[in-house]
Amino acid sequence: MTRGRPRTFDPEQMLEQAMQVFWQRGYEATSLQDLLAATGLSKSSLYQTYPSKRALFEAALRQYCAQRRRELRERLQATASPREFLRAWLLCALEEERSGEPPRGCMLANVASEFSQADAEIAALMRNGIDGLRQVLVEALQRAQADGELAAAADVHVLAGYLLCVMSGLRTQRKAGASAGALRAVIEVALGCLR
Repeated sequence: MTRGRPRTFDPEQMLEQAMQVFWQRGYEATSLQDLLAATGLSKSSLYQTYPSKRALFEAALRQYCAQRRRELRERLQATASPREFLRAWLLCALEEERSGEPPRGCMLANVASEFSQADAEIAALMRNGIDGLRQVLVEALQRAQADGELAAAADVHVLAGYLLCVMSGLRTQRKAGASAGALRAVIEVALGCLR
């Protein structure tokens, strides 16, 4: 039995490149040609790794969720003040403004807008991704309580959900052209609710 040619590309890098395309364009608007151009792969190499565009998209969405959760947890662990961690996280909604790119928003929010709840498998991936982010926010809020930055009676689970909604709104408003100054003011109002 003969073996196929060994892979000559980095599957992790290929997945990252595909994720960036899906994040920018969405699932439906991303063509096979877009993916081939972004990854530099041939059609056969791409399909040897992922049997369909849909399978690649699902892997890219899982990658996005895992990256965001990991980055958020690392930032939390590196900070001395959970409240400042939360401020910095909310300010991330404005970061793309400085890079010169059109705002992409949050890939999870973009996917939710594109698919809604019409696709059970994608909905489950979205819920899993959101739950992962919520857990890190709960940890931050629990630390804030332990450090005296948040009232001991505060419901950290409700507040984590609130902050996720605020972040989603910030990213959507930024994509719609809201000014950075207006969104910074909203962030301060949101942080004011954390007492």
